[in-house]
Amino acid sequence: LKGCLRQTAEFLQDNGFLFAQEDNLTKLFGNPFGEEGNLSLFAKEISIKTDITKAQKTVGAIQNKLGFSVFNTLLLALCHYDDNRATIVLAYLVRAFKTGLQIQEYLADEYVMRVLELSRKVSNEADKMRGFLRFKDINNILISEIEPKCNLVPIIAEHFEDRFVNENFIIYDRKRNYSVVHPAYKQSYFVTGKLINSDKLATNDYFEDLWKQYFNTMEIKERENYNCQRTLLPKWYRKNMASSNHSLEIGGSTNGNQGVYSR
Repeated sequence: LKGCLRQTAEFLQDNGFLFAQEDNLTKLFGNPFGEEGNLSLFAKEISIKTDITKAQKTVGAIQNKLGFSVFNTLLLALCHYDDNRATIVLAYLVRAFKTGLQIQEYLADEYVMRVLELSRKVSNEADKMRGFLRFKDINNILISEIEPKCNLVPIIAEHFEDRFVNENFIIYDRKRNYSVVHPAYKQSYFVTGKLINSDKLATNDYFEDLWKQYFNTMEIKERENYNCQRTLLPKWYRKNMASSNHSLEIGGSTNGNQGVYSR
């Protein structure tokens, strides 16, 4: 076990690998923890401190040797909420640098499949969040609060930067307590901590009231389909949506595959 750990640590160091979160490399070669998460006898936890230089080398090595497709897949996987995501990505990278670009074809490998599963789940949630995210206009600043299951702010930020390049906006992840801030026509940056006053977000503006009135006016009672609504827009997405804060179930028409909550 010590030999495996030493070889893995040297391999990571030589290739510039670095992961921001603390992890235990022994998970790759066996579980050193007891049932309650305590370290077992002779197990040693290895903590890795973030180093920007090594992190940049890691990104460059992955992009140059494995390609941007693999890099994007790993980025999505690391944004998942799975506690073992860093270990899974580490095991994937060890295999990837041995096999090369063909790594994504090794679907029988446990870690390759787990990385693909994590990245797919993050990608699916990010796609929905791009359509369901709503902003409030407060003092000429567009502000949005979200509580995604996965860490989506780094994934969806670029979409809104391109779409609202001339706007000042903030997207705040309430669950992880950090934000992306985009000044108009400038580079976005991340800020830890809450920047938004909840009292101001609780107030409605003219366009919210107008949207809710439109929703109720266009409703056709005879064509209510709550199951379709829940399929197109699951309830947990609605918590921070201005258009549905007043009611979890809003009647509306459905036409084929289109419903009142479709984009």
